[in-house]
Amino acid sequence: MPNILLVDDNQEILDANTTHLAGEGYNVTTAETGMKAIVQLNEKQYDCIIMDIMLPDIDGFALCKAARTITNAPIMFLTCIDDPNDKVRGLMLGGDDYMTKPYSLDELSARVHAHLRRENANGRYASFGEVSIDKTNRMVQTPEKNVFLTQKELELFLLLFENPDKIFTKEEILNTLWNENTDIGTVAVHILKLRRKLDFAKQYIGVIENDYKRGYYISQSENQ
Repeated sequence: MPNILLVDDNQEILDANTTHLAGEGYNVTTAETGMKAIVQLNEKQYDCIIMDIMLPDIDGFALCKAARTITNAPIMFLTCIDDPNDKVRGLMLGGDDYMTKPYSLDELSARVHAHLRRENANGRYASFGEVSIDKTNRMVQTPEKNVFLTQKELELFLLLFENPDKIFTKEEILNTLWNENTDIGTVAVHILKLRRKLDFAKQYIGVIENDYKRGYYISQSENQ
C-alpha cells in the first residue's frame, strides 16, 4: 500500500482525511506539527505528503523546503489560504499541488491517485512479487522492512535482481556500472555491502551467490 503522510494541526481534518484515504487503500500516518513531520520523514519513506500551511511551529512552506532535502515524493498543500501568491510560493519551493479548504474528499483522493500514477508512469517504482523498489529514493520495500541503498548499490541490485540466475563476471559488472579506471575490487566491496543490507529479505529476493571464478548472480531458490 502507498504510504501517505498527513500534516495538519486540526484533529477533525486529520481524522476525516485518514478515514477516507485509508478506505481507498492507503497506509496513512499523521503529524500535528511540522517538526514531528520532519522526524517521520527521516524515519520512513512516504509516497505522497499532504500538508497544511498554518502549523503551530514551522509553517508549511518551511516544512516543504525541509522535506525536499529528504524526499522527492509529491507534496500537496491543503490549506484555507486562498492566495495566488502563496500558491506560487508553495509550488516554487517544491510543492506539486495546492488545494484550498473546504474541499471534497473524493477530489483529494483523486489528486493523490493522479500523483502516484504519474510517479509510476515515470518509472520511479518497480515491483516484483512482494518486493517494491523506489528508484528515486533508492529504497527496497518488503512486507517486513524497508532498506535504503546507495546509488551504486541500487544499480548493482537491479542488475542482478532483474536477471535472476544469470552470472555476471566482475569485469562485466565493473564495465556496466563503473568506468574503466575503477579498481576491480570495488565490485566485491559493493557485493559485500549489498548482501549485508539485504540479508533480511532472502525469502523475497533470493540470495546473492558467488560462482567461483565465474562471477555473481542472484539465486531465487530461497523464495520459491
